[in-house]
Amino acid sequence: MASFIVALGAFLLLHSPASASVVEISVREHGICKQFSLPIFASAPTAIYNIPQVGNDIEAAAWAIYDATRTTPHDTSNIIKNTTTSGTFNIHVQLCIPTNGKHEQTLQIATHGVHYDGRYWDSAYHPEEHSYVEASLAAGYSILTYDRLGVGQSDILDAYTVVQAPVELEILRQLTLMARNGTLYDIAANLGPSNGASTAVQKPEKVVHVGHSFGSFLTSAFIANYGSLTDGAIITGYLLTEHLASAGSTSWAVEYPSSLAFDRPSGYVVCGKVGIQNIFFGGNTSTAYTPALLEYGNSIKQPAPVGEFASAFSLLGNYGPSFTGPVQYFLPEFDFYVCRGDCNGLANITQLAATYPNASAIEVALQPNTGHALPLHNNATAGFAVNFDFLERHGL
Repeated sequence: MASFIVALGAFLLLHSPASASVVEISVREHGICKQFSLPIFASAPTAIYNIPQVGNDIEAAAWAIYDATRTTPHDTSNIIKNTTTSGTFNIHVQLCIPTNGKHEQTLQIATHGVHYDGRYWDSAYHPEEHSYVEASLAAGYSILTYDRLGVGQSDILDAYTVVQAPVELEILRQLTLMARNGTLYDIAANLGPSNGASTAVQKPEKVVHVGHSFGSFLTSAFIANYGSLTDGAIITGYLLTEHLASAGSTSWAVEYPSSLAFDRPSGYVVCGKVGIQNIFFGGNTSTAYTPALLEYGNSIKQPAPVGEFASAFSLLGNYGPSFTGPVQYFLPEFDFYVCRGDCNGLANITQLAATYPNASAIEVALQPNTGHALPLHNNATAGFAVNFDFLERHGL
């Protein structure tokens, strides 16, 4: 505990509220949101991996073939050299506090997946139907979303050696610590004009971690390794079976980002529109989603760093005896990336219970007629209701 207090003191000196910059304040129907850039110090083990360089469209497609080749290793055998990455990273966050206060003392920390940024949780297209943030505020929950390292408005850094899974896991830990000790709320309250909703909460009483896709890789590993820092979890678009990622990265139809007007260095890839449809959309094309939802999903896509994929194995199958909260696995019925197009009957509660042997509850829910990007389908609001029902039933 003493070492934590010293570390926290050093952090506060380096990263006082004055060092965070406000980006936007938005008053919502059911709350207020503040976006700002937050300096986060993180240090984690990383590696130099044996992966090809990506500097143009041809190399991007070649990387996808390499990544999907059955003999390509996705484990420690692909490491050339072990390294450590340490630094202060600017992470773009959005903290939203509800006005009705029903569950404002429960903070959700939501981590998005690959190929998107924090906007995945906060659709600007018909937000009343497709924004998980808006639904959270309407249900009375506080929620923190953020752009992961290398994505969106967060720092865009070396795609081969810096933006790797262990660094992102440590950033999630630091964000959680800042939320739990009140630092995050202090910073938000001091940015921009004061507001009753944004200043009433000093720090959360409970923290729930929510993930999607690669964000669920991170969330699963987080609750396994840092069970004392979480009170519960919702895992969406992720289930560890032999079908996970079996469709392969060639289905993403990747290109080099600069060809699509993204300002990214070597080592980043971005999905073509057909790749967005392949990965993120599913179900009956007449009833599951609309062409406009697919267009919106394509319009907010983000490039992804190849080092993230090379290091993702470190997040899989982490054993979590320290996790004592409830967890909900929320699966899209027709998730192509996770379940090879059909998640029916794939979840094994016995296996999940072996991963989190001390969890207070493990539940699995299937969202019908839906693909990988759950909020961007026609029945999104019904899915949100399932998530909030889970939280309420378990006192969160």
